[in-house]
Amino acid sequence: MKKVPRILGLIVASIVAGIFLAFSIGGIFEDNANPFTFGGYWDRRLAILTTVSAIFAWFKIKVGAWMMLISGLLFAIFALLTAGGNRIIAMIPAGGALLSSLLLLWGVQLERKG
Repeated sequence: MKKVPRILGLIVASIVAGIFLAFSIGGIFEDNANPFTFGGYWDRRLAILTTVSAIFAWFKIKVGAWMMLISGLLFAIFALLTAGGNRIIAMIPAGGALLSSLLLLWGVQLERKG
């Protein structure tokens, strides 16, 4: 039971990173007159940070968990600053990264205790 939060955190981190990466790659190829806007630029950077964090979490769980937490917080701040009237909907992507980081950190804490 001590490994359940860690495994769930890794699964959620991998799913979130995959979704962000798919949207980032898809956004490059979409039919858009100006694909490199301020929002798109930072979305891609945060998606890459989330993907790198998920990869780190598989090999160095503590470093990956803290990176995922920072990535989720940056996504939340970015969403609050750029969302306009749809702040709740814009905050949804940050939730997955924050949830996975908290599960990973909880799993590390449980394994360290016993």
